[in-house]
Amino acid sequence: MQRFLFLFLVLLPTSALAAEWEPYVNARYGFAVEIPPGFTLVQEADNGDGRTYRNGEAELRVWAHYLTAGPFEEEVADRRTTYQQEGWDLSYDRQTAGWASLSGTLVDSILYHRVIALCDDAVASFVLDYPQSMKAEISPLVGRLVKSLHPAEGCTSAQGAAPSAQ
Repeated sequence: MQRFLFLFLVLLPTSALAAEWEPYVNARYGFAVEIPPGFTLVQEADNGDGRTYRNGEAELRVWAHYLTAGPFEEEVADRRTTYQQEGWDLSYDRQTAGWASLSGTLVDSILYHRVIALCDDAVASFVLDYPQSMKAEISPLVGRLVKSLHPAEGCTSAQGAAPSAQ
């Protein structure tokens, strides 16, 4: 009985920590991302361009679209300008030819936006928006989300644009 109790106490935290990340693959635009444990699907776009997930007050939006206003660099510049006009204080802003990350705060909210280039003049993004009170819980998820957002295999024009899912 003592051995059983010991095994139960040892394995219980392990299974709780090993909660599964759920893969989301968007066939319409050819990208994939992993959804963190605790986030549940609340809406799927009618046109198949993405989904919205929630975990308490935290919201994760994942979507893609075709570039219409210009190249990738202009897309990111437009998004940056929009965030600044909305009052976001962008404290993290990095960009390459194939990906960009923007992060900042607005009052008591934190925002992290990752966008990557896809094939056929498309881009995929996720935006994670959560209250400061959830920072300790949500911030550790960002790194894996960033690494998991990637173009579909065979999208050679976007190769190197984003890291592969791990």
